[in-house]
Amino acid sequence: MSELPNFPSEALLQASLEVALAPVVGPVILAVSGGRDSMVLLQAMARWAPERIAAVATFDHGTGQHATDAASLVAAESRRLGLTVVRERSRTPGQSEAAWRAARWDFLGRIGRAYKAPVATAHTRDDQLETVVMRLLRGAGARGLAALAAPSSVVRPWLGVSRAELARWAVLEQVAYLEDPMNVSRAFLRGRVRHELLPALETATPGFSNQILAMAEQAASWRRDVERHVEALGVAVAPTGAATGVRASCPVAALEATTREGRAVLWPAICARAGVTLDAKGTRELVKFTTTSRCGSRVLVSGGSVVLRRRAAFGEAPGERFEVRRAVPERSVHGVRLWSGGSEALPLRFGRFRWRRLLTAPSSGRLDDQDLWTMGLPRGEPVTLRVWTAGDRIRSAGAPAGRRVTRYFSEAHVPALDRSSWPVVLVDNELAWVPGVCRALAAPSRPGRPALIWYRCEPEFD
Repeated sequence: MSELPNFPSEALLQASLEVALAPVVGPVILAVSGGRDSMVLLQAMARWAPERIAAVATFDHGTGQHATDAASLVAAESRRLGLTVVRERSRTPGQSEAAWRAARWDFLGRIGRAYKAPVATAHTRDDQLETVVMRLLRGAGARGLAALAAPSSVVRPWLGVSRAELARWAVLEQVAYLEDPMNVSRAFLRGRVRHELLPALETATPGFSNQILAMAEQAASWRRDVERHVEALGVAVAPTGAATGVRASCPVAALEATTREGRAVLWPAICARAGVTLDAKGTRELVKFTTTSRCGSRVLVSGGSVVLRRRAAFGEAPGERFEVRRAVPERSVHGVRLWSGGSEALPLRFGRFRWRRLLTAPSSGRLDDQDLWTMGLPRGEPVTLRVWTAGDRIRSAGAPAGRRVTRYFSEAHVPALDRSSWPVVLVDNELAWVPGVCRALAAPSRPGRPALIWYRCEPEFD
């Protein structure tokens, strides 16, 4: 990842763009913050590859006037260049680098999915160096030390280009940008690494930066080899999407035939297919789980995600499979936490569930207590849909004084991983129905009652 020496700035940037875009099919989403590196990316793409720009995406973190001004600059410059721009402002400003990064990537991911295009960022050679050093300080292994050079769907044209080279081109082309005050701050680790640690290490050991970048490139090459091996194992990713719980599965026999050391390498790569980042403890647990588990057993790993051992489903090769299921935070259920409205107009979808209005009441004369997916709601009453929370209680026929919904989940064999996105229905602010699980004692769900609107809830897990 070394720079090309004595290479004219314009030729270097144009060549870097061509190399980065060559394997990409179709246009990309440009992630532009308003800072110098990303504004150079905007100008370079608009000059040399305008047909490869699906849209420009800019995110205002809501941290102050600078963030708003930077987003406004991106929007104005993008429109001047005749480009589509998507702008969004955070409603809940984060307080850490991790929170800002998570919010920004959530936004970019949504825009990328909407346009069916990969995201292109302006990360530079210097960003890679800082990231690798930060990961070294945190004790990362070979997988983590690949950092920004790891195999990824993200396009990074400037990863082999230094900030100094971009700064030179920005001056020559009079590129408009806003300098982020955080770039000179020591408040966060990246700033201290950039301004204090790296200069000191380079002074003490000339060539230190190049050595670190070479090591990172070796780690990235190793990761590419691992990914090819994972492909050969027959790892499959369920086409459910990130918001509905990504699942990745692998034949049990393939991992059982691997050495203990091999499993320690393969499990993090397999889990990554489901968006799960394993820590050292989780890796050790899965290495052990590979040979000690039985069909139906499961183990919790990072962030509440779970790995289970199951029989092959219809359409899969015979045998048992390990399945990785990523935990789905409440906020990521299609961006919906709460819906309120009249009983006449429930949404067609809420999270992973469909709501279908029935034309008539059940014909049996009374509801089948085994069919807890159907219920009548009183016409004109206020209805609220939200996801289950741990303290929810419901007054049912078996527990008129109230009982925790979590106990009904257990009786209905609803996996713990699914509960955080499971809907509950409140009628006039009282919990009346947990679809497929239980109904309240006073739930207005008896045929023959006037003015009932009947709904059937249908889960869409797979």
